[in-house]
Amino acid sequence: MPAYTTDAFVLRRLHYGETDNILTLYARDRGRFSAIAKGARKAISRLSGATEVLTLTRFGLASGRSLEIVTQVEVQDSFPNLRHDLLRLAHGLYLADLVDHSTEEHAPNPLLFDLLHAGLTLLQSVTPPELVARWFEVQLLRDLGYAPNLYECAVCHAPVPGPFGPDERFALSAALGGALCPRHARPASHDDHSGLSYEALALLQTLDAPEQGTGETLEHLALPNAKGLGEARLALRRSLRFRLERDLKSLEFLDSLRPV
Repeated sequence: MPAYTTDAFVLRRLHYGETDNILTLYARDRGRFSAIAKGARKAISRLSGATEVLTLTRFGLASGRSLEIVTQVEVQDSFPNLRHDLLRLAHGLYLADLVDHSTEEHAPNPLLFDLLHAGLTLLQSVTPPELVARWFEVQLLRDLGYAPNLYECAVCHAPVPGPFGPDERFALSAALGGALCPRHARPASHDDHSGLSYEALALLQTLDAPEQGTGETLEHLALPNAKGLGEARLALRRSLRFRLERDLKSLEFLDSLRPV
């Protein structure tokens, strides 16, 4: 019998020895922790499917010396649509990577657990999947306490877009933690200033709105053009890099799938 059970996402899986896997798990009640799935790589192992990355599994666990030991598994959600679409899968791996590297071990955060569940669920159907990633990034920054102020200039506190027209250029500063009005946006000369069109700024503001907390209306959003989506992507990526102090390996795979 397991010492305890918990529902957890498999964020990462590493081969260990000849047949075992070490799992990085994220549970609502326990946060991020590691466990060993003994024999999971054997051809007939009952642990194999339930310990795939991006699976929500009910784990039976026993306490070991340094790692929890997986004793029982029951899949709760395998998010099957992600397995059949490489781009959706890559975005799902990115969300898991963000959770893995933005959390401390054994620090429960039920809101983040629910956010990851919502993000993976939305990725199964929302098009383009990139929109889900942008929504997740905005919500994650808020959950971590680093939400940028997208509604007034971080330098002069003028409202944005406020009186500025749709042809004006804005920016997002990771270091200053907020948007910059056209008078103070200098993306050409400041590496920290990520240039934003009017439409890209509007998208970030929409994703930050309280009614987008669950992401249920993402499919109905009016999207900027590809350039605007790219600007929003770069701005949020720089903000997360500034806060996490690292680049994520999952981005290399995701970027390799983008059209040149």
